[in-house]
Amino acid sequence: MLYTKETYQSQKKLTNWVRTGTDPSVPGTVFEGLKQYRRLFRNNINNTMMQAFPITLEILTKEQWELMVDEFFAIHNSQTPHIWKLPFEFYQFVESNNFAEKFNKPFLNDLLHFEWIEIDVYTMADEYPEPYNKHGDSFNERLECNNEYRLINLKYPVHLYAAKEAVNHIGDYYLLSYRVPETFKVKFINLPPLHVLFFEKISNEGMTAKEILDEFQTQNPEIEIEQLKSNLLDFISKMLFEKVFLGFSQTYHN
Repeated sequence: MLYTKETYQSQKKLTNWVRTGTDPSVPGTVFEGLKQYRRLFRNNINNTMMQAFPITLEILTKEQWELMVDEFFAIHNSQTPHIWKLPFEFYQFVESNNFAEKFNKPFLNDLLHFEWIEIDVYTMADEYPEPYNKHGDSFNERLECNNEYRLINLKYPVHLYAAKEAVNHIGDYYLLSYRVPETFKVKFINLPPLHVLFFEKISNEGMTAKEILDEFQTQNPEIEIEQLKSNLLDFISKMLFEKVFLGFSQTYHN
């Protein structure tokens, strides 16, 4: 059954009151009850963000934090029905509304992104690997990758320094965040650009170390190949130890 026009208008007024705290004249309601209703909703949003972004909460003033939460609550139309996913929309909202510039905290967007990625990786759907061997030839065999990861690019290294110190190290940083299969613990690794290239060729293109070096040498004949080989094999060894690479792809013989 369709709502009457009066009911629809009352619902709009109630929604506006809950989100903004203005115009509490909702027919058939008691003002003290409306205050409690708004408080419960607003606290739910605030508590969710406090748990999602503890570092951001610590480095902002109380007034700055409350301004972001209040504006998000008042004007953002959420796209997800899941409250645990709202921090991602909060991060996007803060970025798109230039709070970093308003608060003179240029690292703010990267800090929120960094904190959200931990949640994103921890809660991501399981990615089951293909069968693999724990031991093999790092140079010639294909590697089976841990697909429960995110790789993001940051301007400020908030994963390496305290947020306020990170502004002094502006640059191009790559953060690999992944979930350890046995423990589900989320871990972080800072990758230099060369290792990002190695990682993407192995994880996305399925290339072996030999194939990567052959490609590099074809494109750059003057390259010092032995030094690059040592770098690549050290990288693979570290990623195997860290469980970013799980092992060596099994070869099937029909």
